[in-house]
Amino acid sequence: MEKRSSKLKGMILAILGGVFWGVSGVVAEYLMTTKHVSASWLVAVKMIVAGFLILMYQMGKGNKDSLSPLKNKTELIQLIIFSVLGVLGLQYSFFKAIQVSNAATATILQYLSPILLVVYFIIEKKELPNKLSVVSIVLSLLGTFLLVTKGNLNELAISPNGLFWGLLSAFFGAFYIIQPRKLMAKYGTTLIIGWGMLIGGMSFQVYQPIWQDVPTFTPGVLLGILVIVIIGTVFSYICLLKSTEYIPPQFSSLLTSFEPLSSALFSVLFLGLVLKPIEIVSMLLIIFAVFLLSRCDV
Repeated sequence: MEKRSSKLKGMILAILGGVFWGVSGVVAEYLMTTKHVSASWLVAVKMIVAGFLILMYQMGKGNKDSLSPLKNKTELIQLIIFSVLGVLGLQYSFFKAIQVSNAATATILQYLSPILLVVYFIIEKKELPNKLSVVSIVLSLLGTFLLVTKGNLNELAISPNGLFWGLLSAFFGAFYIIQPRKLMAKYGTTLIIGWGMLIGGMSFQVYQPIWQDVPTFTPGVLLGILVIVIIGTVFSYICLLKSTEYIPPQFSSLLTSFEPLSSALFSVLFLGLVLKPIEIVSMLLIIFAVFLLSRCDV
């Protein structure tokens, strides 16, 4: 009973991580297309502000280990690797893939990360996943593919450059979940994400200083940035990585397929998007994949 409860908690956290990320995607699209906010500036600001807020929260509640990851040389190196490759690498490569191809292609390629994670754990554990897990992964990937392409292959525009950045985002997505496990086991998920965001955001200043390409601040822009920072970054990242304490990382990654699903739903509610039958079918496939996953012995 306790195992099932922990599994359910992990699944809910992973799904929430995907939903929160989906919310931020809709808001980011609004800011970039309507308010002309630079994608690079948005990435830089949200990482620095989110990291700062998380660390202030940790220190405010009396976490005596807040600075500890910086004091051990080996752990500091691991933290920097996570910050630059895991956090910043995932953020930048995904936005770059969108820039040089399109959002549909970038999303499809990024959602290869669950497959990379499954392969990694097959090698690590030297055992194959059960059949139900494989079916769940296939249905989830198929649902994601149909949702972002609307069943039209012409929606995919894969140039060599787009393929490179898209596959890189998939790699960094898998790396982001695998690499910091030891640090998080020792210091906690929230603290490591806080430092990861802040260090990654500060590193990005070499490319995109936050004082350049500053948008015109209106109440709508400020609210949008706040939603992206708090819901789409702080809550999303914490939920996803916290879920790996209860379910295997490859399944946490699979459950983030709720991101394109939630993006579509929020686009219907707030941006006036009209869903086609193929998109409804794709959503049902994703939901069914999650149901099957809930039946797996993980």
